Order: sequence, then C-alpha cells, then structure tokens
Amino acid sequence: MDFPVAFLVALLFIIVFAINIAYLFWRNQQENKRSNKFKAMATQIRATFVEEDPNNIKLKLHKFKLLNAGTNSLVKNILFLNLVDAGLYIFDYKYSALVGKGRDDYWQTVALFLDSNIRLPNFSLKPRGIMAQLGNFLGSQDIKFKAYPRFSEQYLLRGSNEDAIRLAFTDKILTFCETKIGFYPPIKTTPSIEVADTGFIYYRENLRLQPEEIQLFMQEGIEVFDLFKARA
Repeated sequence: MDFPVAFLVALLFIIVFAINIAYLFWRNQQENKRSNKFKAMATQIRATFVEEDPNNIKLKLHKFKLLNAGTNSLVKNILFLNLVDAGLYIFDYKYSALVGKGRDDYWQTVALFLDSNIRLPNFSLKPRGIMAQLGNFLGSQDIKFKAYPRFSEQYLLRGSNEDAIRLAFTDKILTFCETKIGFYPPIKTTPSIEVADTGFIYYRENLRLQPEEIQLFMQEGIEVFDLFKARA
C-alpha cells in the first residue's frame, strides 16, 4: 500500500474512532441529564427515585410479552409510588433486536402496577400493525367488540380466556381506549396494555417519553388501571 493511501486510511480510522468516542460521551451526558430530571421530578410527585434496578423489576416482568421482545433488556430511571393497595413503578425499559446485520436498541417508558388483590384475566392489548395483520393471516385470532368498531379496527386484543376478557373490558374501558388512539405512527402513539397475574403494564411501544411528559402519562395509567380494578 502506498504511503499516501495508508496515511489516508489511518486518518479515516482515527476520525471515525474520534466521532464514536464523541458520540458515546454525548449520549452519556444526555442520559445523566435525563436521570437528573427524573430525580427532581420524584420530589415533586412524592415518589422514590433510583437510577438503576436494585429491586430486579425485570424479574417482575418475565411473564409479559414486552420482556420477550428482544435481548439485553435494561431497566433504569425508576420512579416508585405507593398507591391505595398497589405499587406503581414508572421506568425506562430497553431491549435490543437484530435488524439486518446489525442490532438496534428500542426504548419505551413503562408504568407497572403491582396489586396482589386484583383479579383480571391475562391479556395483551396492542395497536394493530403489520405483524398483527400477519398474525391474523396465519390464523391467530383476536377479540373484537361489535359495538366498538373503531376499537376493534385499531387494537389487537388477545388472551386465552375470551369470556373473562370480554367481561373485563367494560364500556368505560373501551371508550377510554378509543380516546387514546393515536395517529402516525400508530404503534408509538396508541397505548399498549398487558396483564399477567397480579401485574399490569401500560406503555407506548418504542416510545421513550420526555421527563416533562411523565406526569400526564402517569395519570393516564392510573386512570385506566382504576377502571380495570373497579371491574375486577
């Protein structure tokens, strides 16, 4: 290899390396700023804040479909509040998935309610997307409500105990879900709900909320959780 060519290759390598280091430094700074904002918010809403996951929240999520979406999962920026007969965790959740020859990270903000007294059937409610349509094509059916065609058009509701799930989804809950239907892209703007045993999660897939959006998100989650709890 000629000297000028070797020099240019080495220079290019150094530039790319420097850019990657600068990006990692910038990303770390952004994460620290986000954690500091969560910590400040905890005081405002009378919540407990921890940056990492000392209580192994991931273990509490192992029955949820969200946890099975990828690998290398991470829970951080955790807010905890004691509600009446329930504990509420709000946190950032990340998983990794293969995309082509690379790997992408997917973040979402999740509200997890834990209530040992709640009695709800296990189910998964998600906005419809390409994968949902493929599932229907392959014979995996979902639960629909004729009286709420917009709900049935925009959401994919699945669970093994259809009769119990239909009883759990009252008119108030179906109306709530319809009012939360987003626009583009639907998978990020329309909420998902899952119930697994005594756990209940509320989130928007692949959407990591800004700290200033957390309080409204928390209110949404508490509202729909209370609606389900009243039915249970």
